[in-house]
Amino acid sequence: MKKRGILYSTLVLSASALFVRMIGFFFRVYLSNTLGSQGMGLYSLIMSVYSLSITLATSGISTAVSKLAAEQFALGSAPGARKLLRRAIAMSLFLSCAVGCGLFFFSDAIALNILRDARTTLSLRLLAPGLPFLSVCACMRGYFIASRRVAVPASGQVIEQLFKMCFIMSLLGPAMDAGIERGCALVVLGITLGEAVCMLYTAVGYMIHKKRNPARGKAGNKGVVGKILRFAAPISISSYFRSFMRLLEDVLIVSGMSRFSGTQEEATGTYGMLRGMVMPLLIFPLNLLSAFVITLTPEVSRLSALSEKKKLEAVISRILQVTSILGIFVVCLLMSFSYEIGVAVYKDPQVGRMLRMMAFLTPFMCIETVVVSILQGMGEQTHSSAYGASDCVLRVILVWLLMPRFGVMGFVMMVVASNLFTSMLNLIRLLRITRIPVAWRDWIFKPLLAAMAASQAVKAVCNLVLFGAMPIWLTLILGVIVIAIVYIAVLFAVGSMTMEDIRWAARRFRPGPGQMHAVSQKGAENA
Repeated sequence: MKKRGILYSTLVLSASALFVRMIGFFFRVYLSNTLGSQGMGLYSLIMSVYSLSITLATSGISTAVSKLAAEQFALGSAPGARKLLRRAIAMSLFLSCAVGCGLFFFSDAIALNILRDARTTLSLRLLAPGLPFLSVCACMRGYFIASRRVAVPASGQVIEQLFKMCFIMSLLGPAMDAGIERGCALVVLGITLGEAVCMLYTAVGYMIHKKRNPARGKAGNKGVVGKILRFAAPISISSYFRSFMRLLEDVLIVSGMSRFSGTQEEATGTYGMLRGMVMPLLIFPLNLLSAFVITLTPEVSRLSALSEKKKLEAVISRILQVTSILGIFVVCLLMSFSYEIGVAVYKDPQVGRMLRMMAFLTPFMCIETVVVSILQGMGEQTHSSAYGASDCVLRVILVWLLMPRFGVMGFVMMVVASNLFTSMLNLIRLLRITRIPVAWRDWIFKPLLAAMAASQAVKAVCNLVLFGAMPIWLTLILGVIVIAIVYIAVLFAVGSMTMEDIRWAARRFRPGPGQMHAVSQKGAENA
């Protein structure tokens, strides 16, 4: 097998994932504007059931393929890796067909007794056939990642997303003429067909790979099924719990809102606005951060394995500083232009009002994303998993207590409490095991000063240039440019950001075995 660098594989997967998330965000905006808030509410409920079904059908097995096949390749046993893939596909097909049949034949009961909306029945039935395609594709993706041939799974994700978008966008308009139920069903059908296309593409890629790389020797690894089960079981149990709690949370949100507002339709519409419109806007910066985050784990793992404590702590300190600066910038942006973003993206000022209420959560979400990645690189994933499980329980309890009494504000309070809980626990754990000092001035106070200066500059420009007379999209673009220029200028002026910081961030995406040494040495000296 031709060797390929870990960093190369990571960057290819990262780039494809970032591209898929970016176009997925804009596609979600299209869905929101076409389906409306009620349609997005139904769609979000359906996706909660689908997410649980995917977890039941695939969780743990695809990860087991990636790890166990990598071990076989490391031992020079390509036949062993392929035998493992065949067994994993057989297991996944059995599970996914069983879950798919349950979803198809019990769709009425799920829609009426769990989701409490009969309009979701048809969509649940259409989702069921996609589970076997998804499970097979997930196993083959794990095999390709283990062999460091990531071009096929990376391009497969892009092809799936593009096919799904083209299919849905070409037919959704006529489907909506028949009502929201038919519109959601059309979207779900596009998802199912997209899974089929991705599986076929990946299977063809696997057959070409087998032909070009014939495996010589015998697959001598015994007890393959037992190995897969032993590895997959703990991951699966954890995933089952999180997915079930997520579904319970979504059902309780709609139920609580219906008790607060008095009508199921209004509750579904509000839920759709929160889940389908506001939350994607808040999460969007995390998509931009994802490429940076994915490159962290192997680098942190390397320094941790080498016991280079000073270099590791210096790198982590720099990562936290960059993340905090980015998170505060996003808050400034969302607070200054929440109304314009809501109207420009969704043509709904109410989305802007909700976005403004929740904007300050962005730094905590960014910090949690990065810190969890660092902890995983240091082998501390057990604590992060425990914090995540505790958070699931906390969210369900808060939704049950707050939503019937406070409605939307109850949802906001739940999200605030949840993000503060998990981000602080993970950050405290990281600071405890590394003993990194928190640079309050450079990480928080100076960026806040820069954010205040940027927001005041935007107000001054608005009064001077009369932004209100411009098209809203032009106002948004000019406002973002002004905020970014002033924010960065103030950060440089107060010494919170330097050119070395920018060069360091750029080096995260530059392949090469020595990319960490210079910055680590520099950071260690500064520390």
